[in-house]
Amino acid sequence: MAHRVNIVLDDDVWQRFQAIPGGERSGLINQLLSLELLRRQQREAWAGIQDLRRVLPASEGHSEDWVREERDARP
Repeated sequence: MAHRVNIVLDDDVWQRFQAIPGGERSGLINQLLSLELLRRQQREAWAGIQDLRRVLPASEGHSEDWVREERDARP
């Protein structure tokens, strides 16, 4: 389902935006907004991981060793 929204663009952005063919503008905005929202989600997730690193105690050993041990323990 598509939704219609109103946005306000600065004059210089509007001038450059008008160079995009009319049939491609919505797709461009949708693609760029989707990428920006994903980047923000990733930054928030990374910040959450960093917060956990500060709170949780460090684990002993190396992740590569844990993976090998688990792999070798399988029948």
